Amino acid sequence: MRLACIGIGSNAIRLLVAQWQEGQLQVVSRERRGTRLFAGLIGGELTQESMSASIAAVAELAAIARAQNAQRVFVFATSAVRDARNGADFTARCEEACGACVEIVTGEEEAALSYYGASEGGMCGVIDIGGGSTEFTLGEDERIFTAMSLQMGAVRMHAQLPVVDWKSYLDTVDRCIKLIRRDAGALADATSGACWIGVGGTMTTLGAMERSVPLFDPDLCEGIVMPFEQVAAWGKRLACMPMAERRQVVGLMPHRADIIPSGIAILEAAMRCLGITQIRLSAHGNMDGYLKKKFRAMG
Repeated sequence: MRLACIGIGSNAIRLLVAQWQEGQLQVVSRERRGTRLFAGLIGGELTQESMSASIAAVAELAAIARAQNAQRVFVFATSAVRDARNGADFTARCEEACGACVEIVTGEEEAALSYYGASEGGMCGVIDIGGGSTEFTLGEDERIFTAMSLQMGAVRMHAQLPVVDWKSYLDTVDRCIKLIRRDAGALADATSGACWIGVGGTMTTLGAMERSVPLFDPDLCEGIVMPFEQVAAWGKRLACMPMAERRQVVGLMPHRADIIPSGIAILEAAMRCLGITQIRLSAHGNMDGYLKKKFRAMG
């Protein structure tokens, strides 16, 4: 059986088409459309322009999934839609456009999905930096001990304080440290012995920049281990670059150049607060976890 899921994220709309073979998720294809939905969340409501662009992307990706013989298409939405007062209107329009139900997952559910998508067993922590939120999960094998979502994502932090120089980068790191200590401080006492995995656009971009891959390729970047010092060095390097120069960095997609330093600031803050000395980057996350759960439920 071949299934597909579409994730309506705060920064991008993504598609994963996969099949299940010998108890493993086998990826058929991945697609991404950058719509930055969270940037259209103004005064607590999504603007008509932001909704229209994302609805069109959902419809397009659903058509691609069916053209690739996906027998069912699932759709779920995360932070931006969770936060929006008109989220129900948006999801209703999405459902009409794509012919599938849209599930709005909670922050804790999103964290768990990222864990199931990225974890390879053993004591493991997962950090998923999205556009509107960041999820932290700690578990062992299939058991989850802690799953939480914090209101700090790359697009959200960029909207609050754009990183345009070294000072604004350090200020963003400091803001994130305060948020983590306030809302996820208990994690610091429970992370001993855990292997940490990072998922989401910030992580895949870090991998692409580290390997100087012009277009992100999961096979080339999957599993890169980055020490804390390397993460911090990328944050400083990008923060000190003029925007035009930042857009020329190999591996950094130009349309992400404004928000990536904010995402790296979140990661640096998390590693500082939780005592993480290194993190393994992965292209697998909540999309993979979502389809794994669907396949298992279907037997």
